[in-house]
Amino acid sequence: MSASAKGGKALVKSDAGAYVAWSGTDQPELAAEGLGCGLLLLRPLSFALPHYADSPKFGYVLRGSGVAGVLPVATEDASAAARERVVRLEAGDVIAVRTGDVSWWYNDSDGDTDDLSILFLGDTERAVSPGDISYFFLAGGNSVLGGFDAGLLAGAWSGVTKEQAAAVFRSQPAVLLAGLSTKLTGVCPREHDRKGLVVNAGQVAAGTLKAVTAADLAALGDLGISAVIGKLDPGAAQAPWVLREGAAQAVYVARGSARVQVSSSVGGETLLLDEEAAAGSVLVLPRFAVALISAGADGAEWVSLIKSARPEVEQLTGDGSVLDGLTAQVVQASLSVAPELVELLGGRSAEPSH
Repeated sequence: MSASAKGGKALVKSDAGAYVAWSGTDQPELAAEGLGCGLLLLRPLSFALPHYADSPKFGYVLRGSGVAGVLPVATEDASAAARERVVRLEAGDVIAVRTGDVSWWYNDSDGDTDDLSILFLGDTERAVSPGDISYFFLAGGNSVLGGFDAGLLAGAWSGVTKEQAAAVFRSQPAVLLAGLSTKLTGVCPREHDRKGLVVNAGQVAAGTLKAVTAADLAALGDLGISAVIGKLDPGAAQAPWVLREGAAQAVYVARGSARVQVSSSVGGETLLLDEEAAAGSVLVLPRFAVALISAGADGAEWVSLIKSARPEVEQLTGDGSVLDGLTAQVVQASLSVAPELVELLGGRSAEPSH
């Protein structure tokens, strides 16, 4: 399977913001590996209407501050009503959203330039269309309830007339994004609602990979996915790595640019990918593929979804790597190089000890 780094397409764009999506139709490797990606941009005092999706996902706040509400799907205990959780989101936050959870997203800033930008990466293996995260809205011009006969709706809704039912689901013309004239004063984020739902992963040291797994955010364990954030200084490179359990990855380049090379585990010198990936592009690392990333002149930062709740990232070169862990003479014989070069690989001597 070939790979490519591509930008997304704006599905919705208005004064309220935009939603950009990557599709398995345009990028078949997304569909093949069951991955999906979308980017939500909310202008100040704008609102992403309540919806649910066909894919488990996490959101990563790239920029700005805002509020999100998540109403979990019903539990097996019918007596326990689901409770909406309302949380304040800041740059660097990771928030988990299950398939079927109803969520909404709100930029409550009234500053002209305080945009809120959230990246969504999801597992689309069981989605309506693998490779795409599909959304189902409870309000707006494409509401799942808007097409029903108003009279039938009224009959299923005690105390509501046909006219009222028609008004409820046909008064909001906006699709996905709505601009507001005033703040939603009744929206009150609660700090305790973040527990198990949101964690901040914004502080990433250059040259490192920061993983957010089930150990950090319990909800990710239920979804079977993890988030990884990587950062490189200008001109620096991340040592080649592979996921030991053979999980696929979707990678979004958040800032800067990078040259990305992807090698198949059975490819020898044949690369699946070798190209410059600009900010705003998405690429797929297939299962068992080895990746090498080198930052451009402005450095690089990326966010990836790994289809594993507890991924094991295996570095193949450098200190603490696989080659560093093998017996020095085994490395020398395997690579057919001088002992001095083996020492550079891990600071060890390839000469036999006596």
